Amino acid sequence: MFRKPLKISLFMCFVLWMGLHCSCGSRQAEKPNERLVRVEVVPVRKGNISKEIKFTGSIEAYAEVQVYPKITAKIEVLKVDMGDRVQKDDLLALLESDEWRAQVKQAEAALHNLQARWRQIEVGARPEEIAQAEDLVEKSKAKLRDAESHYERMKGLFSRGVIAKRDLESAELAYHVAQADLNSAQKQLKMLVEGATKEERDALLAQLRQAEAALEVSKIRLSYTRITSPMTGIISQRFFDVGHLAVPTQPLFTIVRMDFVKAKIFYPEHQARFIFPKMEAILKVAAYPDRVFHGVVEKISPTLDPSTRLFYAEIKVANQQYLLRPSMFTEVSLFVEPHRDTLLVPKEAVFLEEEYQEGEGSHPREARQNHYLFIVKEGKAYKRKVVLGHDSDLLVEIREGLEFGDQVITRGFHLLKDGDRVLVTHSKEEKR
Repeated sequence: MFRKPLKISLFMCFVLWMGLHCSCGSRQAEKPNERLVRVEVVPVRKGNISKEIKFTGSIEAYAEVQVYPKITAKIEVLKVDMGDRVQKDDLLALLESDEWRAQVKQAEAALHNLQARWRQIEVGARPEEIAQAEDLVEKSKAKLRDAESHYERMKGLFSRGVIAKRDLESAELAYHVAQADLNSAQKQLKMLVEGATKEERDALLAQLRQAEAALEVSKIRLSYTRITSPMTGIISQRFFDVGHLAVPTQPLFTIVRMDFVKAKIFYPEHQARFIFPKMEAILKVAAYPDRVFHGVVEKISPTLDPSTRLFYAEIKVANQQYLLRPSMFTEVSLFVEPHRDTLLVPKEAVFLEEEYQEGEGSHPREARQNHYLFIVKEGKAYKRKVVLGHDSDLLVEIREGLEFGDQVITRGFHLLKDGDRVLVTHSKEEKR
């Protein structure tokens, strides 16, 4: 009598067990479809982007000069040291100058002497000098008359045989000397009255100009004992100390200009079409990894270096804080071939996948890498193959595979498969 209830109980347990088993199986089958992955998305937007070309360059001072002495002399005073900032024409050093000062004084004395003689010619003779010259002429005339009278008397005596021939010759000589003395006195009087001749004035004037030039040369040589800065900049090197002998063949200082610097880059022939004067450049250096410096291409070599087969360009960079130093390495970025109003997405949204393509015949399989990203539509994630264009540090251009306004997943896509349901949160960039 108890078998029938027992059979019923066993049947009910079996039915219950089957119900539970089916329920669990149904839940396990539905679980993958109901999985929600939390993701961040941003919309595909339009903007401008350029191709970035990077170079490794070297920082150089915008200008650099070495200061040489022009004379050989002992260094008496040094006014500056390494690291000092100087302005153009600032005094840097003083050299021993006693010998050069003495030469200036000697040239001044010679010039003053010639100037006095020139003033005498300009003013003319004094009345006393003219009176003395006139008196000398009268005395010379009287002496000539006496000599002529004596000579005539001696000729008469000689013709009568009274005197010897040598007495006649002596009287003749005295007569000629008296004539010469008169001529000299007359010329002296004429010069005092009329002044120096044109030839004499020209000769003295030439001597005066020569003395003036000699004095100027002496002053210039004296100025060489003052060593001054040829430009505004910083003393980067000092080669001598006080007491050393400065010589024209060895520099005393090196001065660099660093309020601007130049970055020199080298590039191959195929990149020459991208680079031109006045284009902007971005620079980074290891010393300041979080800073960006801006420059402009200032010079471009017109020819290749025959030894390296490379062009080079100089980029001018403002350096008012003196952060960039000569010989630093720098990473230079130039932006070329701009694409405008093109589709852009964050670079972090794109990932690579390798695919294998079967080769034909005996050729092995080929591996190809393609770019993908995930987009969200109606709460589900869909994988899209895309073709990239230009890229920058943060953005990448999408040439094919997306449309404007598509919602691109930037966070969480590494957990996704095509068709997974997602819980969308918007990125901070989109909220801004």
